[in-house]
Amino acid sequence: MFGGAKASSGPQMTTVGYTDPTTGETNYYSAEQGVPGEYAARGASTVTAYQTMAASDLSDKQIAANQRIADQQADLNQKQYDKLQEQYEKQQKQTSDQAARQSTYDSGRADLLAQGTRDVNNAFAGFTDDYFKQYAKDYLGKATDQIDYQKDLATKDLGYALARQGLGSSQAGVNQTGLIQETAGRKTAEETDAAQAAEASLRSSTSAAKNDLLNQVAAAESIGSPVAGSTIEDVNSALQTQKSAITGITSSAGDVAAPLKAVPTVDSLGTIFSGVLGSAGSTLGGLEAGSARGAFARGFSGTNPSGTSSTTNRKI
Repeated sequence: MFGGAKASSGPQMTTVGYTDPTTGETNYYSAEQGVPGEYAARGASTVTAYQTMAASDLSDKQIAANQRIADQQADLNQKQYDKLQEQYEKQQKQTSDQAARQSTYDSGRADLLAQGTRDVNNAFAGFTDDYFKQYAKDYLGKATDQIDYQKDLATKDLGYALARQGLGSSQAGVNQTGLIQETAGRKTAEETDAAQAAEASLRSSTSAAKNDLLNQVAAAESIGSPVAGSTIEDVNSALQTQKSAITGITSSAGDVAAPLKAVPTVDSLGTIFSGVLGSAGSTLGGLEAGSARGAFARGFSGTNPSGTSSTTNRKI
C-alpha cells in the first residue's frame, strides 16, 4: 500500500437491499459481505450472525416439518380409529339387532307352539278319566239290557214249560231257574270284560289321535330355519307361515275328536239262554214221556231218570 496505509483486517462491510414481499418496500442495510438481504433485514450484520440465524431457521423448519408429519400421522390415525370404531359399533348394532330378532322369533315360535297345544288339548278336554269310565258303564248298561231282556224271556218260557207239565213248584224248576241266573251272571262278567276292553280301546284311540295332532303342531312350529331372518319383516313372515300351518292343524282338531265321542255300540249278544232252555225242554220232555216224577226227583239227587246210579251231581 502506498503512503504507508495498512489494509483493514475486520469484516468487509457492504450495503445490501431487501424488498419486503408483503409491502413491496425496498430497504438497504449495512452488512458484512455474504449476508443475504433477507437476513440483513432481520438484523444479521455479520456472516456469523447470519449463519446462526440460518441454522435456527433450518431447525425451525425441520421442527415444523416434523410437526406437520406428526399432525398428518395423527390425523390419519384418528381417521383409521374412527373408521374402526364405526365398524365396531356397526357390528355391535348388527349383533344386538340380530339378538333382538332372534329373541322375538324364538318367543313367537314358543307362543305359537303353546297356543297350538292349548287348542288341541281344548278339543280333547272332554276326554277325562270320568268320561272313559262312563263310556264303559254305558257299554255295560247296553249289554246288561240285552241280558236282562233275554233272561226275562227265558224265565217266562221256563215258567210256561213247567206249568204245562204241572211242575211249577218242582226242584227241576228251581234248578233251571238257577241255571238261568248263572248264565246271566257269566254273560254279565264277559260283557264287563268287553266294556273294559272297549274303554281301553277308546282311551288308546283318543290318545293316539291327540298325540298325532300335537306332533303335527310341533312339526309345523319347526318349519323353516331356527335362526331368525336378517330383518324384522323376515321374522314376521316366518312366524306367519308357521302360524298358518299350525292353525290349519288345530282347526281340524274338533273334527278329529268328534267321532271319538260316539255312543258305545254293543253287538247283538245272540240267544244267550238257548242252551239252558234246550236242556230244560229235554229234561221236562223226558219226565212227561216216562211219567216218572219220582225218578226225576232222584235224578237231581244223583240218579238219572233211567234208574242208574251217578257218583256226581248233574248240572242242568
